[in-house]
Amino acid sequence: MCAPPALAGFQSDITVKLIAPLGVVGDSTPINVSQLVSAANLATGIHTGDGGAVSTWMLAGEEVTFVGETIRVRAFAGDVTLAGSITGYLGLPFDHARYEFDGLSIAGKTIVGLSVTTFDGFADSGVSGLAPSVSAASLVNLIDADTVSLYLDDILFRDRGINIGSSEDHADFLITLITQDNGNGPGPTDPGNRVPEPASLALFLVAALGAGAARRRA
Repeated sequence: MCAPPALAGFQSDITVKLIAPLGVVGDSTPINVSQLVSAANLATGIHTGDGGAVSTWMLAGEEVTFVGETIRVRAFAGDVTLAGSITGYLGLPFDHARYEFDGLSIAGKTIVGLSVTTFDGFADSGVSGLAPSVSAASLVNLIDADTVSLYLDDILFRDRGINIGSSEDHADFLITLITQDNGNGPGPTDPGNRVPEPASLALFLVAALGAGAARRRA
């Protein structure tokens, strides 16, 4: 059997910006700093205490890394409100506190969308670090073809039952980019663009239904 093709990965330096128009809880000084992650160090990314402008603001255990076509952010609780644990970064009604990831570039691909999950360990399933009242999809935005943002002021962490507002409350954001190949795609006479004949289409549907049943049984 042939191995599945590997996912393409980021191919150039990425700039991470930390923006908080109203600063943090207890200090309203605006924050607007950036840190460059070189193409050679994307998997290492930014971690607490690495000496960069963004990492200076990170709590212990926080990180931003880039793996394949994904952005991985581990955020911890920095303060607590009546609603629960929050990051502590403060924004304005139309100017969120946020991370911005700029310079996202994948060889031969155009970024057209994204998806996000918040399971511990950046896994495909399990325990989410977000409070049930918060939608992960509402926190991330594709700003343009090479920039993604993650709202930090709207994050409300799941209560892990340790202590109310505990610094142990955290969430792992796995932001997966949705891409399409560059170019115009197959033309009208290209075999790749032809509509299957009815018999072929019927066989395809039967095969697809069979695969779905097998997956449910598994």
